[in-house]
Amino acid sequence: MQPSGRRKLAALVLGAALVVTFAGFAIAGDIGTPSVPGDAVAVVEEAPDGEITEEEFQEDLRQAAFNLQLRELPPPDDPQLVQVREQALSAAIQARWLRGEASERGITVDERNVDQSFDQIVQEQLGGQKGYRDFLRQSRVDGEPAFTEEGVREVAELTALSDRLQEQALPEEAPDVPESEVEQFYEANAEQFEQPATRDVRVVLNPDAAEIGEAIDELGSDPQPEDWESVATKYSTDEATKGQGGLRRDVVEGQNEPALDEAIFAAATGEVVGPIEGESGTYVIQVEEATDAETTPLADVREQIVQTLQQGITQQRVTQFRNDFIGKWTSRTFCAEDVVVPLCANAPPPADFCQFDDEDEREQADPASLEAGCPAPVAPRGAVNPGTAQVFPGQQLPVLPQGPLKPVAAPTDLPPGALPLGPEGAPAPGGAQGAPPAAP
Repeated sequence: MQPSGRRKLAALVLGAALVVTFAGFAIAGDIGTPSVPGDAVAVVEEAPDGEITEEEFQEDLRQAAFNLQLRELPPPDDPQLVQVREQALSAAIQARWLRGEASERGITVDERNVDQSFDQIVQEQLGGQKGYRDFLRQSRVDGEPAFTEEGVREVAELTALSDRLQEQALPEEAPDVPESEVEQFYEANAEQFEQPATRDVRVVLNPDAAEIGEAIDELGSDPQPEDWESVATKYSTDEATKGQGGLRRDVVEGQNEPALDEAIFAAATGEVVGPIEGESGTYVIQVEEATDAETTPLADVREQIVQTLQQGITQQRVTQFRNDFIGKWTSRTFCAEDVVVPLCANAPPPADFCQFDDEDEREQADPASLEAGCPAPVAPRGAVNPGTAQVFPGQQLPVLPQGPLKPVAAPTDLPPGALPLGPEGAPAPGGAQGAPPAAP
């Protein structure tokens, strides 16, 4: 049997053809829901083969269950059945969205394109022909095949369509970036291009001030490197540097305890300075070389800035296309009442975030709740440093930390085409090949 990681990856790759963000796109209110035929679970208007029949949905359910590593569909009273049904219907809807968008743009694929996509899936995702055969044999739910060769080829077709759609919507040539915007970025982010002042310094540390006094006497006023090597070996308790004559290279201000830091950056080159009383003990130092702070010229970083801005513009286009794509096709998608998902235009509106924002609710509300008020419907924006509120394409607004600093979680935003990671590094349920392309 295949390892579980491969089994999960193979199953998920053969899932939906698009990665979309569902939140915030459900359309609320009376929109005149078209009737869904009795033998169907959903209809995507203006999409080829837009009706999702009960028979097709049963196959989608087996695929979704297999993606979730289930050998059987959960019984009706099992809450996991809801997850299986939602994943199955979402995948079926997205496939029709993709075909609908491709049709409206005049995008088609031929058998050669599908064959190439199919071969790529077999080789890269299923481990070659043997892995493919094992996959077909093992992908069974309730004793029925979750995936057949025809089903895998359908995924290959969707993948090829998705590739063509992305090629059309996101031109290969990089977007133009005006020189004025490059200069504005350079000026607004000057600190990114600054090289701080550094010092190469020899340091001897000892918790006993008397020992440092003897070290200073042995060094004299003009010690040579060999003198420092001898003194450091004899007196220094700093294990990291005593074997190198106490030498620390490229020391930047702020790296050491305050007393030592101040002495290093106040000392003249070649001057023996000590004793210096610090938190860790007593020091004697000599700065060997001082390098002043400098700013990298714009000419040396222009290409780097252009690439950064191009990536930001491209990401903006991706986001805009994704939002337009989801909004358009959600408005055309209608589901049977017992299987509504957020991709359906007739999905219920989001829960009311404030339970007493109108007169009737206030009359029935607990007085203590009224005093507390409603939470802000939009997350508050953090405080920013004066003069730093300019945001360039792809940049987040810089904010000042509010309250104690906490560990930063791994980013959840995925680049176009990436699979969300699940347990043990495998793609998470609901992952897919490709992503909605960016608008031109």
